[in-house]
Amino acid sequence: MVKKTTAILTVIVAILAVTAVVAVAVLSSNSNSTNAKVIYWTPVPPVNQKAAIANGSISAGVSWEPFIDDSVIAGTGHVLIWSNQIWDSHPCCVLAVSSSFAQNNPDAVARVLRADMDANAWLLDAAAHPGTVNYTLLVKLGAQFSGRSTDVVNGSLLHTKYDTQVTNADMSWFVNFTKDFQSLNQYSVNITSKGYTGPADYVNQLVDQSYYAQALLVQPVDHIVANVSMGYLTGDLHQFARLVASNATVGGGVSLFEKYGVHVTSPNLAGYGAGPAEMDAFAAGSINVGYLGAPPVLLKVINSGVNVKIVGLVNSEGSAIVGSNSITNFSQLQGKIVGTPGPGSIQHLLFIYYAQQQGYVVKLAGT
Repeated sequence: MVKKTTAILTVIVAILAVTAVVAVAVLSSNSNSTNAKVIYWTPVPPVNQKAAIANGSISAGVSWEPFIDDSVIAGTGHVLIWSNQIWDSHPCCVLAVSSSFAQNNPDAVARVLRADMDANAWLLDAAAHPGTVNYTLLVKLGAQFSGRSTDVVNGSLLHTKYDTQVTNADMSWFVNFTKDFQSLNQYSVNITSKGYTGPADYVNQLVDQSYYAQALLVQPVDHIVANVSMGYLTGDLHQFARLVASNATVGGGVSLFEKYGVHVTSPNLAGYGAGPAEMDAFAAGSINVGYLGAPPVLLKVINSGVNVKIVGLVNSEGSAIVGSNSITNFSQLQGKIVGTPGPGSIQHLLFIYYAQQQGYVVKLAGT
């Protein structure tokens, strides 16, 4: 109990530190000091990060897997710092559901979560035993989905944590992200104008942890009892559990989703290019369950009125700042351009935080 309490206090202290530094970052970015150390950022889709670093249009990039190991395995870049070295155990992708779907189909949501839980258990066991049949299958699934080599997939498995349950520590991170997005003016309106008393109230209403308890009680069935339209991000290996849950070999002849009575389809088999596009699919009614990053959910619910709930975690950590081979440490990025997925991503927030922590002002390239 003492160890658990200490761990929680450590997370809280870290979160408070993040909030303080981001607030300073905002104030600093608004200053006109000509003496400040500056690093510039520009939006670069992660899928283009490897090429942008290699051709010198950016000196570094921040992204997630497999885009990190794209550069590392190609030998055109290297990791300057992993996200867990900046924010230990930070959440990243989540499992979201349409609020109306969840309200009308609570059993279906629990069944999807149960398949995801079993998939994560199988994934973690396989990843811990390289050289086994299950590990070989895991890497093959990742390579086929991401279109990457098995070397890239092997590297991708080393720095990402997979789990289904949203913990209280994750909730605290979501509150902190909400505060940061407010500070960075990423919300089109004050969240209190939407009826929330503040960030904590917003997160408490957005995240529904009750389905996890229901999922623990779900048993296999021999027939389909629910149909789900599912969204996911293109080639994103943070969302490995969905791949595993969709594979018939893992499920013993049927997929884990089917094992628990869920028939899964997707209106976009190639996956969505980014979380905001997937949130638009929720808004259009094209999908009712989705794997995507937490920030697009936190932003789009307020900014666009997309009515979804976060019912599960997908992964934590697994992002990194990747520098070109000519950049050997972060300080060499002074005056240089760093590519990020954009202000609505955890990776962008992570980069601003770390740069500010190192004493830099972050500005948009060209300003």
